[in-house]
Amino acid sequence: MRIVCIGGGPAGLYFALLMKRQHPEHHITVVERNRAFATFGWGVVFSDATMQSMHQWDPQTAETIEVAFNHWDDIELVFKGRKIRTSGHGFVGIGRKKMLNILQDRCLELGVELLFEKDVNGDEEFPDADLIIASDGVNSRIRTKYTDIFRPDMVVRPNRFVWLGNG
Repeated sequence: MRIVCIGGGPAGLYFALLMKRQHPEHHITVVERNRAFATFGWGVVFSDATMQSMHQWDPQTAETIEVAFNHWDDIELVFKGRKIRTSGHGFVGIGRKKMLNILQDRCLELGVELLFEKDVNGDEEFPDADLIIASDGVNSRIRTKYTDIFRPDMVVRPNRFVWLGNG
């Protein structure tokens, strides 16, 4: 089977490595528009439950990621001089670039083909693919092209983003 993942973020890379691990005979390519080992964004946060699932499906990748993560159970918010602390959350966080580097390295180790600096305009660029994974983010060109089929439902809210990490 020939599989193409359009988008080399965490979702596309993790899908590719898990599929290659389960089916080494498949030819899997991840196509990313940015440079190799480059990224935009700050960090990735997973719950302890997510890490347990990652250990189940690929212990080697999970171990590498877990060693690089920072773990915390408590969240402390300081707002207008007042400190509020809550416990028992169980989260791990890692810089996005470090996470992508780990996933890229693991993909290469397993034999996944990684193509960088290639901007994909549509699925028709891969006529020999048996399966195309649209992992190209919130503004996916593939999902936009097939809006009538996928019927995405997106609601934009006025929420503010908060990075709960050090450094």
